[in-house]
Amino acid sequence: MPGLIWLRISLPIFLLISPPAVADETDAPDAGQTVRWLREYIQIDTTNPPGNEQEATAFLASILEAEGIASQTLTSPEGRASLYARLPATTDPANSDPANSDPRPTLVLMHHIDVVPAGDGWQVEPFSGRPHQDKIWGRGALDVKGLGIAQLAALIGLKRSPGARQRDVVFLAVADEENGGGQGAAWLVEAHPELFDGVEAVLNEGGSNRVLQDRVVWWGIEVTQKRPLWLEVTADGRGGHASGFNPSSATHRLIQGLARVIERPQRLRANPAARIYLGALAELEGGSSVDFMRQLDSGGDLTDVPMAPGLSIYFQDSLQVTAIDNGEGTNVVSPQARAAIDIRLLPDTDSEAFLAEIRELLGDGLEVEVVLESPPAAASPIDQPFFRLLEEVLAVRAPVVPSFLTGTTDSRFFRQRGIPAYGFSPFAINAEDLRGIHARDEAVPVDAFLRGIETMHRILRLYVAD
Repeated sequence: MPGLIWLRISLPIFLLISPPAVADETDAPDAGQTVRWLREYIQIDTTNPPGNEQEATAFLASILEAEGIASQTLTSPEGRASLYARLPATTDPANSDPANSDPRPTLVLMHHIDVVPAGDGWQVEPFSGRPHQDKIWGRGALDVKGLGIAQLAALIGLKRSPGARQRDVVFLAVADEENGGGQGAAWLVEAHPELFDGVEAVLNEGGSNRVLQDRVVWWGIEVTQKRPLWLEVTADGRGGHASGFNPSSATHRLIQGLARVIERPQRLRANPAARIYLGALAELEGGSSVDFMRQLDSGGDLTDVPMAPGLSIYFQDSLQVTAIDNGEGTNVVSPQARAAIDIRLLPDTDSEAFLAEIRELLGDGLEVEVVLESPPAAASPIDQPFFRLLEEVLAVRAPVVPSFLTGTTDSRFFRQRGIPAYGFSPFAINAEDLRGIHARDEAVPVDAFLRGIETMHRILRLYVAD
């Protein structure tokens, strides 16, 4: 890009910058190989829409095939490709029971292939996977191709290891997450439930770690999240030439309805998910956090309770108008106008009552279509063996906190079916780098990426050894 000075370092020298030791150096893929995989993965443009997941699944399958791990590509009715690979447990004949037909306990490592549009203004080309300033840059580096390659490298390290495996591990790369997951994880669990027999936990994106100066203060393991409610609102009206006077045009009626929705009073209320998450943080951080928790426990309505910036999102059903389109030029009054609304509901919100309120505010004559919704699902348990395994591995560096995600991920499709799913990031990423998610200049520090692979490898080794 003009105005930038490219650091002329060959890839091998670049990778010698503070490389962390890997848990088992004889088994895990080396640093150069894993960085190359991530760069090549980023270079496959999987912007959704349209996704282009087929090219990405072929890339991942080729790596697995070279390691002797079989995989299959599963394609949705709309042609969206996801990849499924299973590394089976090794059988010990002395302990096998032919009468036991139950499926092996299984861990699913899941990430999504698709990414959001890159947009303009990047320091580097967004699908270059370019090493720059000790980082790998590109759309998907953090959300979540970096996680996918970390899972893949750890799985391959497990395959190469001579140790016995008492459990199965599945590698799952899914399509369409950024557009709601309907042609990815949601379709897979509905069309191929047999693939998930025996699954005792899913490890997915969604973790939120507190990092100060490259040091993990605590690991946030996501156990519950907000529920999506995406709407398309349509207004009809008399079309014509824009030089006339048409105050009841479709666009005007749409804007007036949206204004009533946006200006509705914001209500903040206590809820179990926020109590558990923020209560755990208060125990770690103390001070003003403890005082705030006392206020939180004193009543349900928090609308007038002072709180730190950014904290209110844990106590409200958020609503954002994300697009307005009338499909015509400046000098044309269109007979129809549309808007998209992204709503994220607290886990215990009554979605039907909330939707009824929004319909009433929008007013008569505006058609409301629900594009995406998600039923309530119980939080994944923290008194579960796999969660305790995560605590055991991660506590070496920092304590673990069960967290509440104010966004949504594909984990909800498993929780709706009673399968525990946990959001986890193995990377120690500071707040400045995290700003690249869904924004320009997304990048993952090489050192954090390689250490994340080490952490993922330790988790898998302990999981299969038990």
